[in-house]
Amino acid sequence: MGIMGARYIAEGVNVMKAKVFVVVPVFNRRHYTEAFLRCMRKQTFENFQIIVVDDGSTDGTSEMISQHFKEVQLLGGNGNLWWTGAINVGIRHAMLQAAETDAVLVINNDLEVDPDYLEILHGLYQSMPKTLIGSVVVDIDNTNCIDNGGVVINWLTAKHRVLNRNKYLSDFNENYYVDVSYLTGRGVLIPVQVFQAIGLYDEKHFQQCGDIDLPVRAKNAGYRLIVSYAAVVKSHIKGTYDINRLESYSLKYLKSYFFDIKSNFRLKYRFFFAYNTARNPIYFISFFVCDILRISYHFFSRVRL
Repeated sequence: MGIMGARYIAEGVNVMKAKVFVVVPVFNRRHYTEAFLRCMRKQTFENFQIIVVDDGSTDGTSEMISQHFKEVQLLGGNGNLWWTGAINVGIRHAMLQAAETDAVLVINNDLEVDPDYLEILHGLYQSMPKTLIGSVVVDIDNTNCIDNGGVVINWLTAKHRVLNRNKYLSDFNENYYVDVSYLTGRGVLIPVQVFQAIGLYDEKHFQQCGDIDLPVRAKNAGYRLIVSYAAVVKSHIKGTYDINRLESYSLKYLKSYFFDIKSNFRLKYRFFFAYNTARNPIYFISFFVCDILRISYHFFSRVRL
């Protein structure tokens, strides 16, 4: 299947002229935001609107955007929105302007993209409008090295498999994509109809790390999840601290690993991810128990006294 497929009309809805609303939550890290917005200015696709939600930055991020990127719709928070609240503020703002055939691109500010990025996503959306389309993540210091090519999960055993990590992007042709179990906030195009059908991100239970929950709920509602290897986002992997990807831990990390707001393995997040996405009570219990065993093994097997 080609990325720029033939004109597609799904269920009588024409998505050829769909507008893309690019929603970006930010907090400080002004240099990342500026670099991302400059990437957006170079896009070959023109029918898009950027919405930045600045949740109380103190480094001049909002001032920089207001002065140098007047095309951006800038919204503000008081510092208590976190990722999930901020992304929902941006999506609600987009929904006030969006048509039923439009789409929202959820993306973080610490990424950079090539000029054809939005054009590729829009082309894919034309050919598969009942799909949430994720991006392949590469290392910005080695853009041919895949960091995350999508994740597949066994929903009974909670086994996670990251596809094609450390493989070469050049080994895959431009039409290559994979079906996945969930998508992250690092570049995912979501049809407006998804939010109309299942609601927004779950900010009640996920202050951070709520990005993977909504795509699974969408999949359970009949939408497809893919990662396109033509839609590439470049991540500052070495410059980003991630407690869940450390090579080793001491016991002093135990509290932050299992309870910190920014940890993907926060026990509260794992419970509600299992609860929100389970097909039935058996799947919920099995997944949650196995998932806790999985993340516990990940931590304790790396503890160095």
